[in-house]
Amino acid sequence: MKQGLHQENHALRSKKLDMVRQELWGLLLAYNLVRIVMIDATKEQDERTPTMLSFNLCMRHVVTFFITATIRNASKLPVRHQDLLDTLRLFTLPNRKPDRHYPGEVRKNLRNIPIKNASQLN
Repeated sequence: MKQGLHQENHALRSKKLDMVRQELWGLLLAYNLVRIVMIDATKEQDERTPTMLSFNLCMRHVVTFFITATIRNASKLPVRHQDLLDTLRLFTLPNRKPDRHYPGEVRKNLRNIPIKNASQLN
């Protein structure tokens, strides 16, 4: 589960089982909604995939889009939706695996140092 959806909270707030189920369904629906919008944003571009976009930035802009979208201006909604998709395309992540010009290194295991028990400290 993405922590960004839950606003950096690690635990569910609900105490009753039905409410926990409802909260999980809400988080799953929000997650899928953001992923679908990310897919829509990258449909027109062959070189970019949805996994190349920052989920947290896209999520924040999708939430802002729904908060600021008013029913009175329903005729402008398709234009604002296209603006949202254009904005999401700007949130491209850097390449995951940059070219290495040096070989990888294996670190030594530092567990050779003996660990003292609480009884040995006195």
